[in-house]
Amino acid sequence: MQISGYSSAAMLAYRSSGMKQKAGTVKMQDFSQMVQNTSAQATSQTDKTAATKEVSEVDEMAAFKQEIYEELAEIDKMNSSAILSNSVHITEDGFKRMKEDPAYRKEIMDWLRADARASHGVPFGVHVTTTITGAGATCYGANVYHDDSAATKAAKKDLADKKAEGSFYHSDRTYADRRAAQRKRDREYVASERQKRELMQKMMLEKSIDQKAQRQLLDQKALAQNVVDQKYVQDYLLGMQESKSWNI
Repeated sequence: MQISGYSSAAMLAYRSSGMKQKAGTVKMQDFSQMVQNTSAQATSQTDKTAATKEVSEVDEMAAFKQEIYEELAEIDKMNSSAILSNSVHITEDGFKRMKEDPAYRKEIMDWLRADARASHGVPFGVHVTTTITGAGATCYGANVYHDDSAATKAAKKDLADKKAEGSFYHSDRTYADRRAAQRKRDREYVASERQKRELMQKMMLEKSIDQKAQRQLLDQKALAQNVVDQKYVQDYLLGMQESKSWNI
């Protein structure tokens, strides 16, 4: 049978060839689309991973900064009442180096602690401003003397406030605050000394009790030995035991 010049067999072969060609085209298109989709997904996943890593690093740095802030607050408590205000600036490279180099962080914090301890020997007021970078730290102090005029004290306070702008950590003590802090330290010192004294008294009492117990034990041993000696004397006198020499 002929249809439009093609036999049934030829038509079947043509259709089969066309279907294979079409199927091959579809498969090629599907594979190409799959590659594009996979590439897009990989790019998206890479972007997500990078974004997640970036967020994680930001969170880590935020947590580290909070840790540094708390440590600075603890160090600030060590300052004497002579420190009228205390400001600490830390640059981003300063944070980065302290985070990556624990030895550098320890060096900086130990230096701040040493300054705080030294403040107890300062006979005048000081506004302190410290700047910490990745290369080290510098400190500026505005000394406030007792005989400074009110205007001079106010000017130094204004200068300290300007230097404190944008600081990472800042504490500003009024006279009342400083007096309250000093009274608190005095109370803590008195309580500590009282505790030490009570502990010493307790140790002395325990030692005295131990010595008394030891003396009682020695007395009991001496008494027991005396009884034995008396028994020996009695036995000797009764002729029940051979003589024995002993020191009287």
